[in-house]
Amino acid sequence: MFLKPLLVVGVCLLANPTYAATCQIPPTAAQPFVLTEACIDKTPELQQALLDLLTYWQTAKPLIRQETSAQRRTLEQLLHWVEAPQTSDAFLPETLQLEALGAPDDDAYPVELSGYFTPVIDVSATPTAAFRYPIYDKPKYGALPSRAEIMQGALHGKGLEIAWTNNPVDYYFMQVQGSGLIRYADGRTQLLGFSGKNTHPYASIGRYMQQKGYLRTENLSNEAVREWLNSNPHKLDEVLNANQSFVFFRAVKDVIRSAFGLPVVAGYTASVDNSVIPFGSILLVELPLRDNKGKIVQHEWRLLLATDRRSDEQGITKIGIYTGEGEEARAAAQRFFPAGRAFILRSGS
Repeated sequence: MFLKPLLVVGVCLLANPTYAATCQIPPTAAQPFVLTEACIDKTPELQQALLDLLTYWQTAKPLIRQETSAQRRTLEQLLHWVEAPQTSDAFLPETLQLEALGAPDDDAYPVELSGYFTPVIDVSATPTAAFRYPIYDKPKYGALPSRAEIMQGALHGKGLEIAWTNNPVDYYFMQVQGSGLIRYADGRTQLLGFSGKNTHPYASIGRYMQQKGYLRTENLSNEAVREWLNSNPHKLDEVLNANQSFVFFRAVKDVIRSAFGLPVVAGYTASVDNSVIPFGSILLVELPLRDNKGKIVQHEWRLLLATDRRSDEQGITKIGIYTGEGEEARAAAQRFFPAGRAFILRSGS
């Protein structure tokens, strides 16, 4: 974990900006940082996400750590600004602390970024010749087997099967995402949420494929991995078993929820490793967006709420941005350039 020294600046939250549509991060505390609507888009979704988190801190017992008054003050300030009419010239002169995330020797794009979404996969309520890959709930007792052991039948007959899918590749990526929407042949759907995982550490199958020469270093995206696996089914077990971590699911009645128990909000919920970024943190993130050819076409600043848990690599400064459900969300997740700038916002008053 690398944290740059705290940069404490005066932040004015203006509702009617008069200058360029960009977030200028000041190099010193002597220069105020002005957060405007030209910098951050004030949306109903952002307002609801802030309100949900504030309500959580006010009413619920935190799952990860105790509430701090500074977090509440920061949330209250931002919520007041978001709720203000767009024609208002009111501003909040309170000082906020910007804690820069990432390696101090990389000033361009110090933080790893990725998109994640709720995939939709086809399933059957019973196993068939085609639908033969079981989606499991987590066992309540006993040691949890490895991925290879599970795929070889270690959990067979224990009553843990939720459904069976015909697509082991999409099933694998549903495990990486941590949630999913399953769809039966009659059109019925069921949301699945994270139920737990075995104790084996996550290992990147993309890096394994790179080491084996299956993929080139410059093309390790999830889409590239997916396409290669679908084109090389004889290598499927070898590649997937390079990651012995296995994620379990459970049926969810209402909506997909984050690790905090809050509804995930497309574009604003962020998944983090809480050993690096504390759960509940409010993040100011610069998102380099790219076109279908991978070229960066614009930079967008976004307020994100760190209320979800990463299920992949741990111990690194990496932020996942939730993009929604289905194919459109999958495409949106691919638009994020894999690195950017990010700050934790904290109240200084």
